[in-house]
Amino acid sequence: MLSLATVRTRWASFLGTFVALGLGVTILAMTALVLASAGPEVPRRYAATQVVVQSPAVDRSDGTFTPGRPWSRQRTDELLRALAAVPGVARAVPDRAFYAQAVIEGRPVADPGPEPRGHNWSGAAFGPEPLTAGSAPADGHQVVLDASLGLAPGDPVTLLTAAGPARYTVSGTVGSPSYYLSDPAAEALAPGVRVIGLVTAPGADVQAVAAAAASVVGGDGEVLHGAALTALETGRAEKTRWIGLQILVAMAGLTAFVSVFVVASTFAFAIVQRRREFGLLRTIGATPRQIARTVYAESLAVGVVAGGTGVLLGALLSPALGALMVEGGLEPEGFAVRFQALPLVGSFALGLVVALLGVWSASRRAARTAPLEALREAAVEHRPMTRGRWIAGGVCTVLGLGLVVVAADSESDSMINNALYAAMALIVGLTLFAPAVIPPIVRTVFRPLSGLRGATAAVAGESALTAVRRTASTAAPVLVTVGFAVLIAGLFQLRATGYALEETVRQEAASVVTPQGVPGLSDAAVAAVPGGASLLPTRLYVGGTDHVGAVGMSEAAFRKARTRMTVTSGSLDGLTADGLSPNGPSPNPQTGEPAMVVKAGTAAWLGWTTGRRVPVTFEDGSTVDVTVIAEITEGSATASVLLTAGTVRAHDPSALTSAVYTAGTTSPAALAPLGAQALSSAEYASRTDSEDDALVRIFLVILIGMSLGYTCLAVANTLLMATAQRAPDFAVLRLSGATRRQVLRMVAAESTLVVGIGAALGLLIAVVTLAGIRSGLSARLGTRVDLALPWSTMALTTGVCLLLALLAGVLPAWSALRRPGARAAG
Repeated sequence: MLSLATVRTRWASFLGTFVALGLGVTILAMTALVLASAGPEVPRRYAATQVVVQSPAVDRSDGTFTPGRPWSRQRTDELLRALAAVPGVARAVPDRAFYAQAVIEGRPVADPGPEPRGHNWSGAAFGPEPLTAGSAPADGHQVVLDASLGLAPGDPVTLLTAAGPARYTVSGTVGSPSYYLSDPAAEALAPGVRVIGLVTAPGADVQAVAAAAASVVGGDGEVLHGAALTALETGRAEKTRWIGLQILVAMAGLTAFVSVFVVASTFAFAIVQRRREFGLLRTIGATPRQIARTVYAESLAVGVVAGGTGVLLGALLSPALGALMVEGGLEPEGFAVRFQALPLVGSFALGLVVALLGVWSASRRAARTAPLEALREAAVEHRPMTRGRWIAGGVCTVLGLGLVVVAADSESDSMINNALYAAMALIVGLTLFAPAVIPPIVRTVFRPLSGLRGATAAVAGESALTAVRRTASTAAPVLVTVGFAVLIAGLFQLRATGYALEETVRQEAASVVTPQGVPGLSDAAVAAVPGGASLLPTRLYVGGTDHVGAVGMSEAAFRKARTRMTVTSGSLDGLTADGLSPNGPSPNPQTGEPAMVVKAGTAAWLGWTTGRRVPVTFEDGSTVDVTVIAEITEGSATASVLLTAGTVRAHDPSALTSAVYTAGTTSPAALAPLGAQALSSAEYASRTDSEDDALVRIFLVILIGMSLGYTCLAVANTLLMATAQRAPDFAVLRLSGATRRQVLRMVAAESTLVVGIGAALGLLIAVVTLAGIRSGLSARLGTRVDLALPWSTMALTTGVCLLLALLAGVLPAWSALRRPGARAAG
């Protein structure tokens, strides 16, 4: 009863806790419902297929979401014949997917993204995909395409494929964004087959068909039917859903952590304000355990109300979060949130756990209050800096500065990680030093203002100096938010710029030809750049489930990049356009087998050695012996395996080039119809924004937004409680002759000062850390990497903190000043 009475009478002191817990449970309930509703779905184009055979899966522990190893052409034909003979199967249809995109009015339209939209016409039976007009393609020069493109049967159309543009005639239209060619034409453009759909006869027993198909396939694939068909989800869809999952998990984790932090800080501040109250309770006989139970009960009461409110709001807002995930590309179209009781109950229970965890430290501190200690304590603040705080702050600051130096000499991901660790250490160090740093800053800021008319500035400055702990506790969350917001945004920008410059510098390019409205560059676009250096990405399958990324290098690319390669064994001379050395035949003149250069780490992992013939499976499903002619260091190339562009194209007919690096210029008129544009190296670095980067940016925006929201809550709550406690001080000022406006200006000035100090210290930490990263990137790339601070992020973060600080400080002061001065003073 005492706890409930305390919550009712001191509701303003618990408001911050209520809002933090309510918001936390709301986010937890929203994310839990979305997580429970999210899951793999059967792609729409397989909606009418009940039994599917999928090629052997590969190891995905590297997080690349690599599709299964494709069957060879010979093995595909064998499986098609055997599966077609299974009782109950009307047809066995291979799914041949390839890149295709229409060119209308001189420009490619409807960018298909990373998933190919070209298919063989027989694969239309998977949907099924009925014609909306016209007929099926009768030969290799006809196409069935999306009716929304505005083309009718008989119209000519240009299709852009991996080889380049080609003229076709529209034979029919469908209601989906697909391009259907005749089966022979699709086979020539597509890599190896990974999926064979079984069109079952009417009345066929699906279970029996699946069992018979499994006996036919054996260990060379997997038969899917029923709920298992969700395994057909594309790698890109899986990766997108995985990123969405990481965002939701990060939201939930950050919510729980910050909620505990806010609850702990709120109750810690409240315990300091209530020491006399706890001293009186101890004087009349209350035991330390009873005091601790009282504090726990207060937190639990707030947690129950806040948790119930949060669960209700979370259930109402979860569909909006689901819609945002779909709009951001983190969930597929048609995704809907399903309401379930378990996620809501779990969120409510977790909210109570957070409330109790947050009050643990405060309850111990309250229980240690002696009967007379609080009654004898003066209202003057103790020495703000203790010996332990000096030592801890010094250690963290030195550690942070040391990590900045380490980050400058690090490479790639270790550089980013070291920079983050450095920022964390510096933030902790400056937060600990805040009570010692703030007084000289306040004096420096207010010294020029001392000559101004009026005492507002002087009173605000002295108030901040008198209550240094209050000022430091309010500035600390601003420091953390501004520091991390600027650092995260700056890190993302530096990383994108640096990685874009890396290959540009490696290829010594003055300009870069990149895709525009297409997922990649065709061979025709690459050929339109005379002397251009290009990389054609592909994937090699080795052993049972292992796979490795590879690139096919053009002669110009290899000629420019080899000067930066460090060879650990073998020679690079054998890697030429036709796989033969200019000084003689390749290591195996009898077979004319292709050659490859491998990173030393990859060779050690796979057990490859220089000179060895290695069987690898390419994207077309064919297994070819490739000779390892050289091993290079890890920093010599971006890909693990280097091949010639001709070798990759011969075995991956749908591969697309990401960029062409050139020292000259290319006509924009020649590039536009091919879906390409020419950029300077600086423009290319600044515009680097792949689809993966866009998803990561969404991730960062959400995390920064949540951090900002919770930090603003902490700032507002601290100021609200502190200002409410200072009502007698305001009354004394009024009795001393200060006007109500002067007192409010003093509070506003103090709030602005605190936010300014926190923002300045946070910016200092971010700039020091980002400067270390910029220095490291510039040294590693051998060129200047510009440091462009995200001023918009800093301005938004600081502005929101300042607005809430002013509201949380001025509004309670205004309310206190409405009471008569003498009454408040008494």
